[in-house]
Amino acid sequence: MRQSNIELLRIASMIMIALFHFSVHGPWPEEGPLASQIAVDMLSFGGKLGVNCFVMITGYFMVRRPLKVTSLLRIVFETWFYSFIILGIFLLAQPELVTQAKLEKALLPVMSGEYWFITCYLALMAISPFLNLLYRHLSGTGKSRLMAVGFVVLSLIPTVCTFNPIGSDLVWFFYLYLLGGWLREQADGRAETGLCALDPTQFTKRMGGWAIAAGVGFVWASMAIIGWAQQTTGFNRILPDYFIWQYMVPTFVASVGTFRAFQKLDIGCVPWINTAAASALGVYLIHDNPIMRAWLWPHFAAVYAAGPLVILAAGIGIAVAAYIVGALIDTARRTWLETPLFAWMGRRFSPAFAKADAWLATIGK
Repeated sequence: MRQSNIELLRIASMIMIALFHFSVHGPWPEEGPLASQIAVDMLSFGGKLGVNCFVMITGYFMVRRPLKVTSLLRIVFETWFYSFIILGIFLLAQPELVTQAKLEKALLPVMSGEYWFITCYLALMAISPFLNLLYRHLSGTGKSRLMAVGFVVLSLIPTVCTFNPIGSDLVWFFYLYLLGGWLREQADGRAETGLCALDPTQFTKRMGGWAIAAGVGFVWASMAIIGWAQQTTGFNRILPDYFIWQYMVPTFVASVGTFRAFQKLDIGCVPWINTAAASALGVYLIHDNPIMRAWLWPHFAAVYAAGPLVILAAGIGIAVAAYIVGALIDTARRTWLETPLFAWMGRRFSPAFAKADAWLATIGK
C-alpha cells in the first residue's frame, strides 16, 4: 500500500520545483526594486529542496526492492510522449518558438538532456541495483558513516569553500537515494544505536522542526543581504541564490528536515493523494519542457510590477495551478494510453520482461 504522507511530499516537492521554474524562467528585469527581486529569489529556494526530497523518496521506496525493466520503460515512454506532443502542438500553433536547438533536443529528449533531471534520474534508476547491493552489505554503523562522509564531501566542503570537488548531479542523486533508504530504515525502528554525529539523519533529528526553519531562514536572509549588498555596494563575490543549490548545507538540512516532517504525518491511505502523486513526473515533463516554458512564463510578466507580496502569492498560485492542470492531463494519458499500452506489452513481451527482471534481481546475490 502506498504511503500517502510520502506521496503528499512528492506532490509538494513538484509544486516547489514549479515555483523554482516560475522564478528562474520568468521574464523578470535584470535590475528592479530590491523587494521584488528578493521575492522572486525567495520562490526559487523550494526548487532544489523539492529535487532533494523527490530523489530521497525514490530511495525510500526502491532501496529494498528490485528494479523492474517496465519502470524504466514507463519513464522513457512518458518523456518521449510529452516531448513529441508538445513539439507537434507548437510546430502547428506557434512555430517561431521551436528553434533548431529545441527541435534537436525534442527529438532525443533523454539522450540530449532536454530534461536534465530525467537524464540523471534514469541513470540513477539504472544503477540502483548496485546501490541497493552496497546498502544491503553495510551495517547500521557503516550506513551512518557513509552518510556522514557524504555530507562532509558533497555538501559541507562545497558550501564553505565555494568549490565542489565532485560537481556531479548524478553523484549527489546516488547519495540522496541511499539517504532515503536510511531514513526509512530508521523510521521502521531497525537502525542501530551509537550512530555518527555528522550523519544528517541524526543531527536533523535532534534539530526537529528547526532544521526546516534554520535552513529556510538562512537562505532567505542571505538572499536579502547579498541582494542588498549588490545593489548598494556592487558586491559580486557570490550571487544572492548561492545557497539555494541542492547540495548547499542550508538547503540540504531543510530538505532532510522536510522529509522527516512528512514521515511523521499520520494520514493513512488517501486515494486522491496517491492518484495525484502518480502524475508528479508528468507535471514536470509538461511545464518544464523548453518549448512550453518559452510560451508559458512570459504570460505572467505583469506580476512583477504589482510588488513583492503579489509576486509571492501569484507564484504559489501559479505553481499549484500548474500541478493541477498537469496532473489532469497526465491522469488522462495514463488511463487511456499508458495502461492499455503496457498491458498489451506485458502480454506480448512477458517472457522477455520476466527474463530481464530476473537478471536485474540477481545483482548482488
